[in-house]
Amino acid sequence: MKNLIKTSSFFILILVLAPLLTALDVNIRTSDNEGFTRIVFEADRSFTYAVQSRPGQMQVRLSGRAAFPAKTMGWPDSMLLERLTYEIQGNESVFTVFFKGNATIKKSFVLEKPFRVVFDLEKSEKAVGATPGSAVSPEKKPDPPQENPPAPSKPKPIETICIDPGHGGEDLGAIGKSKSQEKDVTLKISLKLKKLIESKTGLRVIMTRDKDSEVSLNTRASIANNQLAQMFISVHANSSFRKSAYGSETYFVSLQATDQESLELAQKENQNPVDPGETIKNDELKMILWNMAQTEYVRESSKLAEYIQNELNDLLGTRNRGVKQAPFRVLMRTAMPAVLIETAFISNASEEKKLKDEEFLNKIAFAIYSGISKFIYYYNNILK
Repeated sequence: MKNLIKTSSFFILILVLAPLLTALDVNIRTSDNEGFTRIVFEADRSFTYAVQSRPGQMQVRLSGRAAFPAKTMGWPDSMLLERLTYEIQGNESVFTVFFKGNATIKKSFVLEKPFRVVFDLEKSEKAVGATPGSAVSPEKKPDPPQENPPAPSKPKPIETICIDPGHGGEDLGAIGKSKSQEKDVTLKISLKLKKLIESKTGLRVIMTRDKDSEVSLNTRASIANNQLAQMFISVHANSSFRKSAYGSETYFVSLQATDQESLELAQKENQNPVDPGETIKNDELKMILWNMAQTEYVRESSKLAEYIQNELNDLLGTRNRGVKQAPFRVLMRTAMPAVLIETAFISNASEEKKLKDEEFLNKIAFAIYSGISKFIYYYNNILK
């Protein structure tokens, strides 16, 4: 395939065989490095795309419709990137990246597992199109280069928190003996928590859902990443075949589960009863975890989990089931400290009754808020 080159623009078309039956879950992340800025388009599977470079911007067009949570997003701290817009044109998803001044594509390449298209941009004196390399044919692709780890950007004080009410829509979650549904409990707690954080700290709070709607596991992480959240709190209600099980648990992500019960819980939460095709397979875990951004935040996630768990124990008087680790998919690709909270056992008749009580839900929300506040103080203090 020949390259199409113009004085002020160029066009590359790379065909990748991919199923286009469902919307792509797309995540975009950026990093500033010495001499260049990297922007990565990552998806839950391979896709066909085209790139066009123009003065002051570049456009990435994906065949089919992408599940992307924002129409626009900005990068105020980026060296070369100003903002991104997203729109649907016919049967294409169009991402337009606007530069700060002039920039050119230094190089681009494709990586697998998970599928990523990587662009390295550098500052240029003139707005000229970069000369692209040979297009990749679907019959034979060269071995992709290794993605160099980006230089870590300077951490900032926490300004944005993402709250993730577990389940929703047709995904009911666990159901108690008296028919309480986990999806309703998690949304109530999350809305209370959002109100507490906003009123007491003035911080920005975003939610993966604020009503009874279904949100895929991949999209939940994408919302947090694309909105540049600095903390991810996933709220759940526990369930066990042992009706006597009770108390709270707080998890951070790891390939190795703390115990068999934690592993079984993660496997249950990783399932999507509405879309079984999205359910994670055990043999995928190692590769996903090796690539995931969360590996950079294990220490902070552990600390956040500890603060929240201690508050749940003290304020609720529930049994301390402790801080645990498990391979929860919803935490895997979040590029920030992230925890999953199992607030109480909806499968326990006594705790299910409490979960119907607004005052008890207020106490849970306040306990989580208190843990978050202590973590914020700890985190912001170490930046000084």
